[in-house]
Amino acid sequence: MRGKFILTTILGLAVSAAMAEGIDASADNAKVASNQAERKKAPDRSQSVENVLLEEHVLFDRAWSVELGYSYAHFDRSELILRGFLALDAIFLGELSVDEIEGDIITNTLTARWTATPRLQLDLQVPYLYRVTRYRSRGQDLSSLTTSETDIEVSDLGDASIGFSYRLLPENLNRPDIVWNSRVTAPTGEEPYGIDIIEVDASNSNLNVPMELPTGTGLWSASTGVSLVKTSDPAILFASLNYTHYFAEDFADIGSTPDLLMPGKIQLGDTYQLSLGVAFAVNERLSYSFSYAQQFFEKAKINDTKQVTTDAMTGTFNLGVTYGLTENLAMVTSLGLGLTSDTSDFTFGMKFPYRF
Repeated sequence: MRGKFILTTILGLAVSAAMAEGIDASADNAKVASNQAERKKAPDRSQSVENVLLEEHVLFDRAWSVELGYSYAHFDRSELILRGFLALDAIFLGELSVDEIEGDIITNTLTARWTATPRLQLDLQVPYLYRVTRYRSRGQDLSSLTTSETDIEVSDLGDASIGFSYRLLPENLNRPDIVWNSRVTAPTGEEPYGIDIIEVDASNSNLNVPMELPTGTGLWSASTGVSLVKTSDPAILFASLNYTHYFAEDFADIGSTPDLLMPGKIQLGDTYQLSLGVAFAVNERLSYSFSYAQQFFEKAKINDTKQVTTDAMTGTFNLGVTYGLTENLAMVTSLGLGLTSDTSDFTFGMKFPYRF
């Protein structure tokens, strides 16, 4: 009887332990399932959305990527110039001219990116520009019938730059993905200072145009900022804030009068840029996005003196569509519509990022 009692006790303890273990296993399984469900609250990013974020933010999931970009910008300006005075508050006496400027800028940019660590990415950008500008003026000798025009064009290297991006904080349920960006731009393009303004039509002295067009700023610059991305199923929200500072530089000639040197120091005004946008994935390969970008330009300085009318504010509304051509190659298109008088009328861009 005593042996049976001991055996019964041992069996009871074994059954109790098995039941307890089963309860713990069920609790662990429930906990794992809960964690998986919590992780799945953030939808997986499709290839199409990642291609958008590669342009607006930074992705650290590939060691190397190369991108070939193309953009076309068009602008036109018209200006009525009066040289004289009003008699009796109604009759204008003097010279009248109407000046028009139309410009087209085609930029081809090669970008290489290297993800050094899961948090650090380096990139190099080299642009090549083709610019053509048409100058038109009419109104010589008080006549609005006399019209003259000429085209100036140039193709050359633009200002190359090198930058880095560092992930400060990864995205979770309560905060966005935060990346710090910095960039240094070198004046590898043709500078816009010291370009002579000449008269090209002897019959119309109103038409005066530059001998050549610039392809760069002529100054070193440094920029820094942050970009943020937050997943909110089914959308992905992104924003960025950037600041650019231009360093002063002395030039042997900053004037526009032929055969006359005018040395001086130039410093362009600091620039602030804010952009906001949202992207949606239609399917695995196709997505579209909307964004708005606004820039503020402070006054430029010549010989440490601020120049009036050199500050500006631009606003651009952007529409974008991306399509994954292959697993590694995508096509990113964008259309920017200028909303202020200082902005290009429109800008169309195509980029082809290839991620290794």
